[in-house]
Amino acid sequence: MAAAFRVLYFPPSTSHAHLPPPNHRLLLSVATRPRKSSLHLFLNAPLRALPSVQSESPKEIAAESEEEFSTTRLLVQNVPWTSTAEDLRPLFEKYGTVVEIEFSMYNKERNRGLAFVTMASPDEALAAFNSLEASEYGGRVLKLNWAKPKKPKQPSSPPRPKPVHNLFVTFLPFQARAKDLKEFFNAHNANAVSADVIFRDNPKRSAGYGFVSFNTKAEADAALVALQGKEFMGRNLRIAPSKRFLRQETKAAIESGTESESIPSEKHEETSSAEVE
Repeated sequence: MAAAFRVLYFPPSTSHAHLPPPNHRLLLSVATRPRKSSLHLFLNAPLRALPSVQSESPKEIAAESEEEFSTTRLLVQNVPWTSTAEDLRPLFEKYGTVVEIEFSMYNKERNRGLAFVTMASPDEALAAFNSLEASEYGGRVLKLNWAKPKKPKQPSSPPRPKPVHNLFVTFLPFQARAKDLKEFFNAHNANAVSADVIFRDNPKRSAGYGFVSFNTKAEADAALVALQGKEFMGRNLRIAPSKRFLRQETKAAIESGTESESIPSEKHEETSSAEVE
């Protein structure tokens, strides 16, 4: 390799101090030292460990593809706005069994031009895709794509049991409201679920009686004993069991497992309960 030479120039010093003469032998050895090329440096550099890349198996890739797109569900775009499932079904039934047709609706009478068609098998869906893509329907050119799988509906939580045990409460003050009645019962640890004060229509005023509901018969019986004759807003309450708001099957279930509840025996209370029912 040819040696590279550089000419070094040292300007005379302006100061009075005398500098030692340069070491020409040292300068020549540094200037004539061969330089290493970039390729030589790269080849001699220490190798660093690269992060390991785990290759996915064909089964994992296929599983991811199945999650992204369905093999039987088609997305149909550019559908006429007035089309219905009955209109679109014969078009796809030429290629197999149509399981379901769903529209994305703009309102009750007009769709958004999008429909989801689910075929019975992947082969039938593929045949429909190949035949109907870019085909004309209702004066419009259809555009088909593979849709994502339909998400299963999450099971709804069981509904909370409705209160089925009620007490008939009379001699209510005319200014009493449902909120007042419920708060009065719960203030005595009665655990009332709801309360209702009955109003007459002509003229609209309180009828002087109402109903208080409980989830269990034990709670209703305990409230009946604890609050019978108690003073409420200046009047002493009269309380009796009631079957108001109970369906026939609920009545049968309660009466089969417990003693049947009695309708208030007083003539005034029977008349009031009959008017409400």
